[in-house]
Amino acid sequence: MKPDDLVTHARSLFRKHGFRALPVVSGGRLVGIISRGDVMLVTSTKANLTVGGIMNPNVFTANPSDSIGEAAATIIKSGVRQLPVVSGGKLVGIISSMDILREFLRSGAGPSKERVSEVMTESVLYCEPDDDLHSIWNKMLVRGFTGLPVLEKGAVKGIVTRMDVLKHISGQIGRESGKPRTVKVRRIMKSPAITIRPIDRISRAAGILVENRIIRLPVVDDKHRLLGILDIEDVIRAYMS
Repeated sequence: MKPDDLVTHARSLFRKHGFRALPVVSGGRLVGIISRGDVMLVTSTKANLTVGGIMNPNVFTANPSDSIGEAAATIIKSGVRQLPVVSGGKLVGIISSMDILREFLRSGAGPSKERVSEVMTESVLYCEPDDDLHSIWNKMLVRGFTGLPVLEKGAVKGIVTRMDVLKHISGQIGRESGKPRTVKVRRIMKSPAITIRPIDRISRAAGILVENRIIRLPVVDDKHRLLGILDIEDVIRAYMS
């Protein structure tokens, strides 16, 4: 994207292609990056707002000569999931956490830890099918989450992500000028959720993430009750340590 492109255009690209972030380039040189979260913060009434007005100019990058391990370390350290690849100040590509995990699997590398239970996060924010999207959207942005498991009677029924919100809602939810639109989570959640068990091997979880092109797995017991969450950075750390 260019700094003078409209944010509405960026939003349409996120919706259409499922991108998580887009590099911003001026004169062939990388000047910033814009994410799904950035465009979700903008109301549809601000139709003339440009990408340059909301992009993050402080971008973590990789070099074409970096090793996969070095790129993985930068992703883990920075907390981002995509690294623009820059050579001589010019953008030449982008590498994501998914690309890195796929390469770990292709190379036959093995994780240093064996079971999902060793690396999963046990404290999990979740939502329910009848929660309205306005409150869920706020939780995602305030807490920095890109997706939430959906629980019904204690069992995992689905998952809702920022991309789901972006596809179904135009502009910033509930701040358009009048009465907030009421949209229930069940309307847009993906169900059933793809899940993993705590006793499963991390290598199996890695394969599921790559095969389905997803970045998180709810961890459940035999009754599908939520025990934790495993995200792609957890798995990458297991391959690096």
